[in-house]
Amino acid sequence: AIILTAAPPRIPKPLVDQLKVGGILVAPEGRTLQKLVRLTRTPRGIKREVLLGVRFVPMTGKAQAFR
Repeated sequence: AIILTAAPPRIPKPLVDQLKVGGILVAPEGRTLQKLVRLTRTPRGIKREVLLGVRFVPMTGKAQAFR
């Protein structure tokens, strides 16, 4: 499982790539209007669910540049 506590504009691809089948990533996503998303890797790919609106601090540094 991966949990982010700062909001990137989009979930960085290197984090999604680390998920094994059955793995879950929970993260805030967005700039001004943010949403909490849950990504689950399935045998068929990534399942994306929007859970609710949230407000987290923005992600900064090099990590936010990956898309």
